[in-house]
Amino acid sequence: MQQLRAGIIGVGGYGAKVLAELAGNENFQVLAVADQDRKLADELAQEYHARPYDDYRSLIVEEKLDVLFLAIPTFLCGECLQLAAKQKIHVFKEAPLARTLPEAIAWVDLMEKAGCRFHVGAQKRFAPGYLGAHQLLQGDRLGMIYLVRAESFMNYPGPLGWRGDPVLAGGGVLLEMAYHLIDQIVWDIGPPERIYSLNTNRCSKRALPPYKTEDTVVLTMKFPDGAMGNIQSSWMTGPQNEQIIIHGTEASLEVNINQLRIFDPAGNLVSEEKFSVDDSWLIGQEVRQFAQSLLDAEVKPFSTAREHLANVAIIESAYLSARTQLPETLKVYGSLFDI
Repeated sequence: MQQLRAGIIGVGGYGAKVLAELAGNENFQVLAVADQDRKLADELAQEYHARPYDDYRSLIVEEKLDVLFLAIPTFLCGECLQLAAKQKIHVFKEAPLARTLPEAIAWVDLMEKAGCRFHVGAQKRFAPGYLGAHQLLQGDRLGMIYLVRAESFMNYPGPLGWRGDPVLAGGGVLLEMAYHLIDQIVWDIGPPERIYSLNTNRCSKRALPPYKTEDTVVLTMKFPDGAMGNIQSSWMTGPQNEQIIIHGTEASLEVNINQLRIFDPAGNLVSEEKFSVDDSWLIGQEVRQFAQSLLDAEVKPFSTAREHLANVAIIESAYLSARTQLPETLKVYGSLFDI
């Protein structure tokens, strides 16, 4: 069986889960791991029979890789992508795609001109609940969609670190957490055309040192066909929860990773499906699909970076709206929607 020679940069926390799924997938041979914590890199390299690095540049240049997985903060990814493009290495990056739309477009163009695949992690697209909702929305069971409601909440543990720095992070809860809700909504029904957003970091004094990115956001959207949408997200309050509710003239659906419920117009429950998957299972699914799309020309890529340009455009327009306190038309550059 053909195997893709893989390396991963960032193996602490979430990256460790990605590494475990790579090592357990028959389509990959993990050659190298890199982390700024050299002790951690050494330990995991030994466990997975790979070579350790604490310098990502050396990993990219010295190893003969087919694919590179980036599980590091977005502000650290630019040089990695430049080096990967020069070495003709395909890249899988965890969301978000980028901090700004110009940065996102530059990275997508860079990888495409190099002839390299560039994918962004969208693991929730593989969740049974969200995947079932997406398939349902391809038909007309809900009738005409007129309202979308989405929310995500969690109590972020400990200091925000780089996530609290607007220059390094590019944004707070909107970019780092609500991004996944935006991706699902765009994937299901398309991008909005008008956006009005308010955000705050009112809870910043709870953390030491205080952070400067937003911890709470309320985003209102209007879609080209007249449907409306609303997203509320905060990482300062529990319990942890995420869901999307889509209302149509014939029925409504309520969905999260592990549940899909359908209601009639009166609010009566019509059907309910429950599942049981976790982050590791979802990572395994997206890693497998990424490999299959590289090894088999008949397999369509599932979450390309170019698709994610719309998500970054929405978020950039939302930040502009929050600054001007006015509704904004979706801000685009060049051929954004030629995807």
